[in-house]
Amino acid sequence: MASTEGFVDTSGSTSQEADAKFAKVQRDYYVAMLDEMREDCETYRKATECHEYAKLLIEQMRQIKEGFAQYVKNCNEFNAGASCHNAGNLLLRGAKLPDGTIPVERDVPRAAEFYARACTTTYPRSCVPIARLLQLGKHLDKDYPKAFEYLKIGCQKNNNDSCFFLANAHMQGMGTEKSYPAAVPLLEQGCSRGHARSCHNLGVLYYHGYGVEKNLDKFKEFSERAKIFRFQKKPTDGGGSSSGGPTAH
Repeated sequence: MASTEGFVDTSGSTSQEADAKFAKVQRDYYVAMLDEMREDCETYRKATECHEYAKLLIEQMRQIKEGFAQYVKNCNEFNAGASCHNAGNLLLRGAKLPDGTIPVERDVPRAAEFYARACTTTYPRSCVPIARLLQLGKHLDKDYPKAFEYLKIGCQKNNNDSCFFLANAHMQGMGTEKSYPAAVPLLEQGCSRGHARSCHNLGVLYYHGYGVEKNLDKFKEFSERAKIFRFQKKPTDGGGSSSGGPTAH
C-alpha cells in the first residue's frame, strides 16, 4: 500500500479551505524541520548545518532578523563563507517587511566586510561583489589594486565571474597595466567552462584583433558559443556565478 504520510485530504472542501489545510500542513512541516535543524546546528556546530538553519529561518519562516543573526554567527564562529556572503547580501540591500518593519538595515560598508571575509575564506563567489564595490567607489573608497587582488583570489579558486572581471581589469588597466594579451587566457578558460560573457568578450577581441590576431571566423565561433551558453544553466564553479558588471565592448 502506498504511504499517505504528508497527504492532505481535501475532498469535500472548498478551494479556500483546501488551501488553508495545505498551508497549515506545510507550515507544520517547516516548524518540525526548523526544530531539527536548530538541534543539529547546536549539537554538531558545523558550518553546513548552521547555514541551512539560517536559510530556513529566512526563506520559509520569514524570520529575517533571526536568520540574519544566525548568518553573522556562522560567519564569525565557523568562517562559513556562504553565511558571510548571505549576510553581505542582506546588508547590501537591507530588508523591509510588508508591515514596514526593517529587520536588517542597509549598511554597504559592513556588507563589504562580509564579502571580503567570504572571498578570502571559503566562498570565492563573494570576490566579485567586494571587487565591484571597490571599483565603482560609490559606497567605499575607490581602490582598483585592492579590487584586482580580490578578483585574483576568486579566479584562482575557479570562480568564473571572478576570472571574467579580472580579464576586464586587465583590458581596462584597472589595478594593473592595461594588457589585452593578459585577458585572453582568462576569457578562454571561462568560455571553456560555459561562461557566456567570457565567450562573448573573447569573440570581441578576435573581431578587433586586440591581444590576438584578428580572426572573423573565431569571432563568429565564440559569438555563437556565447548565445548557446546564455540560454543554458550557469556553470557550476568555485562558489557559483554572480551577476552584474559591464562587458568589454
